[in-house]
Amino acid sequence: MEVTGRVTTSIKTLEWEHIHETLAAVDFNISEAARRLGMHRRTLARKLEKQRVK
Repeated sequence: MEVTGRVTTSIKTLEWEHIHETLAAVDFNISEAARRLGMHRRTLARKLEKQRVK
């Protein structure tokens, strides 16, 4: 069966959207965002270096 009307979004895009939403919720506090995302602060900082928040 074919699924119609469904927008496919890559995992990386979904991940980035989740990171950005979390950052916005904590006023762009990287340490708190990392805690809420369940990752090390430095890991989040590296991800942010690759794709800057605008």
